[in-house]
Amino acid sequence: MALILTVRPPASQKFGSGLTLAIVLHVALAAGLVSAAFVSPFNLDRWGGHESTEGAIQASVVDALPLPPKAPPVEKSVLVQPDVTPAPAPPPKEAAAPPPKPTDVLIKAKTTPPPKTAKVETPAPPKHPQPTPETTKATTGAPATQIPQSIAQNRNGQAALTVADHVFGQRYAYYFDAVQRTINQNWMGQEADPRTSMGKSVKLIFDINRDGTPSNIRVETSSGSPSLDLSAVHALQRVDTFGPLPAGNKQTVEDTFTYHPQ
Repeated sequence: MALILTVRPPASQKFGSGLTLAIVLHVALAAGLVSAAFVSPFNLDRWGGHESTEGAIQASVVDALPLPPKAPPVEKSVLVQPDVTPAPAPPPKEAAAPPPKPTDVLIKAKTTPPPKTAKVETPAPPKHPQPTPETTKATTGAPATQIPQSIAQNRNGQAALTVADHVFGQRYAYYFDAVQRTINQNWMGQEADPRTSMGKSVKLIFDINRDGTPSNIRVETSSGSPSLDLSAVHALQRVDTFGPLPAGNKQTVEDTFTYHPQ
């Protein structure tokens, strides 16, 4: 029976042998690299040597290289006809208004209110149609400028009323018939002297205001009898109002009084 004894070296001896082996390998590798560096230059072809037969390159050092001259600048790049009119200059831009500041207070512009006009009251037309009186035509060839609108007889004679605006007078003939009746009622024929007034006529012109009151009474053509002229003026002065005008603010009326008692 055999007895085998195995002796294991301690761990410290094993580590030392491995370290020695690593050092030996590194030294051998370094020696191989050094020997390769000395051997390879003698076996390779030389480039850039001094001999001309081996294709050497020669270079010369200079201070500076001359640059090519600059090309002259082109004055006109586009051909322009000499008679071409140049384009007009653009209008100046209007300066924009600066924005309002936060501290600015907006003030509204004052607007003038339209003038107030009084309302014109138009009297209601009569319920029954009024007859239109016959108009008197001019005796001459000239056209008549005033057309009588109302002719009335009374105990003192005759009164003929005309309106300057004959279109207005024809449209509102019923109103001027009432005006003539009111004048006849206020004409006192006894105020006229029969000895100087018989067969004579006096012509008055007056205005009828918007409220119907007579105003601006004046003698247009005197009869030659002061008493007859005065009696006609008194007839208008006794009238308070004829009633409001059917339209408009004023109408001019002519009234002729002819003294001829019945």
